[in-house]
Amino acid sequence: MSRNPLHADGCWFKDEGGRVVILRGVNVAGNSKIPPFVPFSDTTRLDPVKEWGMNVIRLVLIWEAIEPEPGKYNEDYIDAMEALVSAAGERGIYVILDMHQDMFSRYLNGGCGDGAPSWAIDPSIPQDAPANDERCIDWVNGLNDKNVLRAFDSFYANVNGVRDHYISMWAHIARRFGDHPAVIGYDLMNEPIGDEVSQIASLYEDAGAAIRGFDPDGILFVEPSIFTSFGAIYSQLPPLSLANYAYAPHFYSASLLISNIFSTAEADKSFTDFNSKVEELGGVPLLLGEFGMYPEKARVSEYIDDIYRRLDDCFYGGTQWNYCPGWDSTKLDGWNRENYSIIDDRGNIRQNFRVRACTQRVAGIPKKLEVSDKRVRLEWENQPELAAPTLLYVPVDIMFNGSQFDIIEGASVHCELENRYLTCTASGRGTRTVEVKAR
Repeated sequence: MSRNPLHADGCWFKDEGGRVVILRGVNVAGNSKIPPFVPFSDTTRLDPVKEWGMNVIRLVLIWEAIEPEPGKYNEDYIDAMEALVSAAGERGIYVILDMHQDMFSRYLNGGCGDGAPSWAIDPSIPQDAPANDERCIDWVNGLNDKNVLRAFDSFYANVNGVRDHYISMWAHIARRFGDHPAVIGYDLMNEPIGDEVSQIASLYEDAGAAIRGFDPDGILFVEPSIFTSFGAIYSQLPPLSLANYAYAPHFYSASLLISNIFSTAEADKSFTDFNSKVEELGGVPLLLGEFGMYPEKARVSEYIDDIYRRLDDCFYGGTQWNYCPGWDSTKLDGWNRENYSIIDDRGNIRQNFRVRACTQRVAGIPKKLEVSDKRVRLEWENQPELAAPTLLYVPVDIMFNGSQFDIIEGASVHCELENRYLTCTASGRGTRTVEVKAR
């Protein structure tokens, strides 16, 4: 049986005690897409993730690494990833297992993809030698590659039983991880290509059912088509028949990536779409599974801050792309010359990330969160029957840099600050507040 510490309850993730949990974290990692497929083996690399106030990682898994031959699973690879899962759990960090692919496989799209093993490609489709180097900077053009599109159609059509293999592979992963206390759920396919109703949703139903056979309480994270990641289309993904799932879209600014132009218009549209889609799906939780930007882009800090502000406004979860301890100035993230890593080769934080205050658990219903450089304020509707504290991450050493600050407790609220964590207990029912600000 699952020991899942979280579950979906309406539009919230909640813990065993009924507190709302706001997921904040990072993807691990960009270099996982190519051999040896394990981002790092030194588990102390996860220490900074905890120090930055993150409580979740989206861990990249690759089908090619899991099942190098049909029906034969690479347990050495799975063991290595399990070691990272365990290390995350030891640090109080949840794990979402993300079955990652881009353009189906690194044997397609001029050798610039990742994901499926070569044997899973329709044999009528010509294959490419894997590259994943500077030749692949424009890898997203694979959206127009007829062989990539054919591979997806063949996959959904179950040519040579390949879709069945994918579902069985997911069942094997759930068998291995379903009872792991750190694993909260499964991201069923990264940025899929296909018809959302007839192909993608159907795959999610079948893969989700297979997972539930071994982990009945695992949260399913369902992604819309890749075309929604840039706000190009509105998702047509229908509600699933399976309960306990979350909507997990991505967002990247096309104008900033392509033209180095910062505009809030794209995010305005995408977050409006996210809000509408959550309602259409019946009011499920939302996790923004990927967002980020190259650190050298114009106004990158302002751009990233804008996304986090939007997440705070909605109390949505979010995992930034990506934390890559293997980054270096030559290979960058290690895949297709992408450069999203939030740290450099010395572990220093880059311009595309900063440590910020956030809410982690709320003993009731969160109502409003305000975060700035020198202030954080939370308002929530207290539920005293939960008998558990509200928890905020407040890096006062960074925010105030030795200057004086005040913790302003609202009526019937008492808070204690220790090691960047503000623990607040509240009595009675009604609106409660806490604020930390510069004096």
